[in-house]
Amino acid sequence: MDLSEMTYAQLAEHQKEVESAMRNLEKTRRAEAKKAVRATARDHGFTVEDLFGGQGSAKGIGSTTPPKYRNPDNPAETWTGKGRKPQWLKAALEKNGGDLSAYEI
Repeated sequence: MDLSEMTYAQLAEHQKEVESAMRNLEKTRRAEAKKAVRATARDHGFTVEDLFGGQGSAKGIGSTTPPKYRNPDNPAETWTGKGRKPQWLKAALEKNGGDLSAYEI
């Protein structure tokens, strides 16, 4: 294809086709990347939300969930009840018989 032989209208049409193909390719690549990230996180025992806290989703912007549980030994350590249990809570539940209500705020 010799671009120098084309008219302006032909070049404009090819430009539209190329831009459309590039948008479609970007969508495909983005979907494949998301799928790969989810698979890698899952292989390591996490979800994407565990690792990134739901960042980037329109639903998560500006919203925070208040903590439901607090570590009595270290009040700075809290957990919302969503996602994986933190290590301090896992250890406390093993030590104290698994009563989650004892750590509610």
